[in-house]
Amino acid sequence: MKTCTALPYCAALWLVSVLLFLGVPARGAEVMACPPWEITVVDESGKPMAGCAVVQEWGCQFRDDYVAGSAAGLTDAAGKIQFPARSVSPPTESRVKKVQRGIDRPRDRRPAASVIVSKAGCQFEWLQSRNEPRNVTTREGLRTRVVLKREKPG
Repeated sequence: MKTCTALPYCAALWLVSVLLFLGVPARGAEVMACPPWEITVVDESGKPMAGCAVVQEWGCQFRDDYVAGSAAGLTDAAGKIQFPARSVSPPTESRVKKVQRGIDRPRDRRPAASVIVSKAGCQFEWLQSRNEPRNVTTREGLRTRVVLKREKPG
């Protein structure tokens, strides 16, 4: 009969086995909600618009839970703002919840992001990361050119 001479290794192996058996919840792999996104804002004549407020929101549906995040910033002198890639992690669940939800109809994971671009005196613009004709996909991520139109008096 062999005995384990590396006690710490055996103890770690035993602990991992027990945790797997008990079903200790673990965080799942992150899901990419949006690649890096560069947005350029111009006026109707094509001139860059500095100081435009841009709010980015991203998220993903995980069964009954929607996990989301947001960030905001202002366009620079060239009318540009860049957001990094965005990812979300599935929420941790207990084993009981997994059993209860096991009979639920699974929902598709459809990660997505959107931005809202605004500036005083202009109409705001809302863009989606998916299915948006103004987006150009590059190796670096998404690039979008937004034309903000002045609000009409009245």
